[in-house]
Order: sequence, then C-alpha cells, then structure tokens
Amino acid sequence: MMRLIVLTAALGLAAIAPACANRSGDQSIAEYCADPSRAQEDVCEVHAEMRSNDLSLGERIGQAFGLATDARDRADRAQSTADNALAMTSATELTCVTRALRNQQVGTCDPGYTLTACTQTRYTTRSGGMSILRELSDERCRFNTQVLEMQVRCCYAGPTPPPSTSTVSAPAPRSPPASTARPQRPPTS
Repeated sequence: MMRLIVLTAALGLAAIAPACANRSGDQSIAEYCADPSRAQEDVCEVHAEMRSNDLSLGERIGQAFGLATDARDRADRAQSTADNALAMTSATELTCVTRALRNQQVGTCDPGYTLTACTQTRYTTRSGGMSILRELSDERCRFNTQVLEMQVRCCYAGPTPPPSTSTVSAPAPRSPPASTARPQRPPTS
C-alpha cells in the first residue's frame, strides 16, 4: 500500500512539473516583465533593479574611459612639448657661469643672462649663520640678511653669449701693514 501512495505522488509531481517550468512560455525575462500587470512581481522588480544598475555601471565605465582618454591626450601633448623643447635646447648653445658674491644680500646676473640658481656657500655662526632665501626670480635672488658668500648660477641660450664676470666680490681686504723692522746689513768679510 505504501508503495502505491509513493508511486501516485511521483506521477502527480511529474505531471505538474512541466507546467511550472514552462510558466512564461519561451519569453525572456524582459519580455515577461514588459507586461505592466507583472511589474510588481518579485522577478520583474529584481530585473528592473539590475537593468538600472547595468545602465549606471555602463555610464560610469564610459566616464572612466573618457577621463582616461583625456589624460592620455594631455600626456601626449606634454610629451610633444617636452620633445620640442629638448630639440630647441639641443640646437642652441647653452652657456652658464657661476658668480661668487661676497658680503652681499642680493645676487644678480650680468645683462643678457638668466639666473638659474642661488645658494649661500659660506657662513659662520659669528656672522649670523645660515640666511633665509627670500626671493628668487630670473633676474635676482635675495637673502634676508647680508651673507658672507653666495654663488649665483647664470645661463645664456644662444650662439654668442654676452661678456660676463665670473666672480664679483666686495672690496678687497686690506693688506697687512708693512714690516717696520730694520733691514739687515750684508755681512762683511
């Protein structure tokens, strides 16, 4: 008897199963959910949410690719500009000189030269130690106080540089006083 009940239940399930599996026929989920009366069904709500996420994700990916393309274009333009600058620099001669300035607060270059670097090279604690560089431009550099010695690097781009003074200093230090000792007589024989 028990076998008959199990057999009948199995046959009943086998008859009902195809009907459940083929509920929407051969429609896709999009076609099934296109009917407005089914919009509130769970399957259709999940489908609608996934579609909006797909569109949103697609827009984000498009924006990311757009940004990447824009960055690549800018990088290509920057590389082109750098290549042109390098070609121009290679074609022209670059002449640089270093000026050593003593007991000055402001460092400058000779006319026609462009200031490219400025540094304090000598200092003592007695004279105040390191100074602070307050200004640096193409024409001059300025420290907050007078420095014992600074070096100013000046460059000129072109075939014939203007004359320059490589070292400029404050007035020469005083020479030591002459000796007041009497001259010695040559030995007599």
